This record gives sequence, C-alpha cells and structure tokens, in this order.
Amino acid sequence: MAAGNSTRLSAGVVCYLQEGPNGHLRLVLDDVASESESPAGPWKRRALFTSKDFEAQAIDSMHISAVELAALGESVLARLVAYRKHDA
Repeated sequence: MAAGNSTRLSAGVVCYLQEGPNGHLRLVLDDVASESESPAGPWKRRALFTSKDFEAQAIDSMHISAVELAALGESVLARLVAYRKHDA
C-alpha cells in the first residue's frame, strides 16, 4: 500500500527500553492515541499495554529466544488488530 494512499488508525503501540537495577532492561509497550491526522503525531500515551524484563546483556547481544520474540510480535499485532476492529 502506497504511503498517503490509506487511512491511519487513531491508536497504536509504542515500545521503548527502561534501565533497571542489576543489569536488567525493561521492554515497555504503551498504548498511544493520535492527537492529529499526521502520521508523525503527536501521539499521547493512554496506558501501559505490557512490559517484560530482560537481562541487559541478552538485549544488547540480541539473544532473545525466537519464541519470546514471536510472542511479543503476536501480542503487538493482536493489539493493533483490536484497535482496527474498534475503529471500524
């Protein structure tokens, strides 16, 4: 689908890393809502969607199991599909 040739949903998921204690990182996924029609935003945080703690070394070296990566991807996609059905 060509950019600019579609309608963007008004909700999404943002992910980021937070430094934690003892060499851990937390992967945080937040629900966000668009505050404009522009794909660039601004976006406003609505709520925590989910989070998962990892050892920083595992994140830094990208040694996350395929099962964990698939589960994270599946949960994000399921959330986005739910937004789409809700907006329809």
